[in-house]
Amino acid sequence: MKKFIASFFVMFLVVAVIALGPVWGQEKNHWINKAVTAKIRALDGGFFKGFDVYSAGVKEAPTALLFDIKDDYHLPNRFWGDSLSEEEIIYALYRLDDQYNDPAYDIRFEPRALNIVNLKGEVLGYCFTSMTSILMDRKKDGRVTVFRPPLPTYGGGGDYGMAPSGP
Repeated sequence: MKKFIASFFVMFLVVAVIALGPVWGQEKNHWINKAVTAKIRALDGGFFKGFDVYSAGVKEAPTALLFDIKDDYHLPNRFWGDSLSEEEIIYALYRLDDQYNDPAYDIRFEPRALNIVNLKGEVLGYCFTSMTSILMDRKKDGRVTVFRPPLPTYGGGGDYGMAPSGP
């Protein structure tokens, strides 16, 4: 009986190592990236030059900024609009912070950079937002399409933390 328990335990460990092996050391999708968050908060123009940046929502109340690394992949779907200039990026970052600090908005999380990772484990960009997650389509060939988050709703707390409590 002891041999059976010992062999079962060893087999369990072997299976766990094999199953978790590909996951170790990879960036996680939608995990908060503190280093990138710090660069964005520092308004690092050199960092911004490596990305095409897209805004979701209206100019005065953006819900997210999508930082798409300049490469062969194109992350945003057609509803994100055109890429922003550096001045527009800075303005949108200030507006995201203003909304977080304004008690009229029911924003639960401080804006931060979430990793956008494909199924191969490659980081393709970042979403700077107060939301906990964003909707995306990750294909087996490594392509990712990020869908624009919904516009804020008014009238008392929404699922996305972007709903002002007043008119």
